[in-house]
Amino acid sequence: MPLQEHALLVDLFRASPRLAIDLLVALGIDATGPASLVESTFPVSAPDYHVDIAVTCGDAAAPSLVVLVEVQLDVDAGKRLSWPLYQAAARARWKCDACVLVVAADARVAAWAAEPVRLGPGGSVFRAVVIGPRDVPRVAPNDDATAEPGLALLSALAHGRDEPAAITAALTAASSLGDQRARAYFDLLRYKLGDALDRALEAMMATSEHPYLSDFARKYYDDGEAKGEAKGKRDALFTILAARGLAVTADERARIESCTEAPKLDRWIASAARATTLDEALAE
Repeated sequence: MPLQEHALLVDLFRASPRLAIDLLVALGIDATGPASLVESTFPVSAPDYHVDIAVTCGDAAAPSLVVLVEVQLDVDAGKRLSWPLYQAAARARWKCDACVLVVAADARVAAWAAEPVRLGPGGSVFRAVVIGPRDVPRVAPNDDATAEPGLALLSALAHGRDEPAAITAALTAASSLGDQRARAYFDLLRYKLGDALDRALEAMMATSEHPYLSDFARKYYDDGEAKGEAKGKRDALFTILAARGLAVTADERARIESCTEAPKLDRWIASAARATTLDEALAE
């Protein structure tokens, strides 16, 4: 899920530019005023340089600060060559302070991103502003910050394995979103937190304290369980077909992979155990 994870985390900042400013404030950096998205491509040379998200702080026409957000899931030496350029280009374009805010996936990536980048002789260096898991503010279910789904989600990703309340806060915030985005946020939490999310969900569904939230959690939990069951059945079907020497064409493989109906998969598995041809095994 790395590509989807990167896209979803970038979407947090696109959906709420204020999130970048809130993270800077959490690091003790003075950043005040409204936040606005701006063009994030810098036409410096071919190819153009493109930062994940660019946010201005203050008056959009004459900002006091430009924040260039880079979501970093892993170490990438090439990024350390482009980050200084991002900052210099933004400072020249908007004629104000600028910083590169690296949102790191884990402590290892955060430590790498925080290392100074040597620009030349005489001690000239660049430093990114880095927020790793331990720097993300903790958001509790009753915090006002749950009104900001992006911050609540980052808090759960950073602290949810040890702090179930962070997961509850993230789900509380996500429950106010449209179904597509809520589904995406839930899938990201499940991908990153695994058993910790399952334990938090089981506790939530067992309580009547927040019935709406429990229903929200159950909807996606049950859906995830069903998808997991269907995948297991598809894997079993492929194993049986291979064991019986029944070659699966690309079209039939796509047909099986797209099937999420447990009864149909059960029927195919039973047929495959005695079929002599692929058509017999996958008969409707």
